[in-house]
Amino acid sequence: MTTIGASLVITGEVTSREDITIHGRIKGQISMEEGGLLVGPSADVEADVHGARVTIHGTFAGDIAAAERVELTPTANVKGTLLAPVVLLQEGAMFNGAIEIERSAKAAGPRRLATAV
Repeated sequence: MTTIGASLVITGEVTSREDITIHGRIKGQISMEEGGLLVGPSADVEADVHGARVTIHGTFAGDIAAAERVELTPTANVKGTLLAPVVLLQEGAMFNGAIEIERSAKAAGPRRLATAV
């Protein structure tokens, strides 16, 4: 498991095969073949994400394509497009964007999501 601390700022591409927990700031792209991504309550992420499981507690802007599930918790503030077989928005989560449910895990692979105009 990798943890990106609260004082860390990353601009660019992050690629991993293990779980990542973000408490800092990332701007760019996050690609994960395996594992889960957790965006902590103090995190600020502006990125396109491709992964298996994504859980958002903090601020996130961008597109998420998940092979298994996307979960927005009550403290989440998300703007973008969510693509996954399972999307869970808990009461209190702030979401502005589009949701596309794809039943096939392969459908949520690394493809570019089209955003609505």
